[in-house]
Amino acid sequence: MQSALDQFRISIGRVRDLIALHNSVKAQATGALDVSDMLRAALVLAVSALDYYVHEVVTLGMLEIHRGQRSEPMPSANTTQSAFSRFQISLGSARQDRLTALDIASWLEADIQQAQGYEFLQQSQTISTLFPTISSSILNRLNNTFWLESEIRERLGYQSFQQADKIADAIRYISDKRLWDEVAIQMAKPTRDIKQQLNSIVDRRNKIAHEADIDPTFGIGSQWNIDEVLVGDAVNFIERLVESIHQVL
Repeated sequence: MQSALDQFRISIGRVRDLIALHNSVKAQATGALDVSDMLRAALVLAVSALDYYVHEVVTLGMLEIHRGQRSEPMPSANTTQSAFSRFQISLGSARQDRLTALDIASWLEADIQQAQGYEFLQQSQTISTLFPTISSSILNRLNNTFWLESEIRERLGYQSFQQADKIADAIRYISDKRLWDEVAIQMAKPTRDIKQQLNSIVDRRNKIAHEADIDPTFGIGSQWNIDEVLVGDAVNFIERLVESIHQVL
């Protein structure tokens, strides 16, 4: 799951570059030129980086659980199955594993021939000789989870993981930890304050993305105020938040 964090760091770096560009242009331009939309774009991209991180870390975590590389989370209260076990996939996609099992003889022979050579199969072999190749071949087939990854990405792709409660719901697919309480320990801040700050940032992002950041209390064209300090604080918070979530996971 490290790649999810690596990609987030790249994305948040682009956000900081955009803020730096804004500051440079603002310092050289006259007051008549309004470059504040660069800050709005930076804020939207920062929340987008958080959203993408959650999608990616959950997808990769679920694939690790499926492969046996990560423990399945325990069921929550009043449930008999974990969120991972309750995740729904189409029978059409799940059929891929069944087809692999039904065709085991043909692909095992092909894999052994590719690994050992044609002559190997023409000779008498003991079971103990074949075990390593058979085990490796089966493991490789089981770990070929492209169909499952596609299914997870498609089903999660319709969801937005930005608000605190939505993020917690997503993380339950791969972890039974009390996410925000654990993050609060990492960030040394009260859980309620972290969730409120995140939701406030996301609310502002939504105003920008869905309402053109228009302040309806003033005349046409008036927007909510935005500045480098507000956006810088939001980016710093999101960066620290994601790093803390990853530590918890």
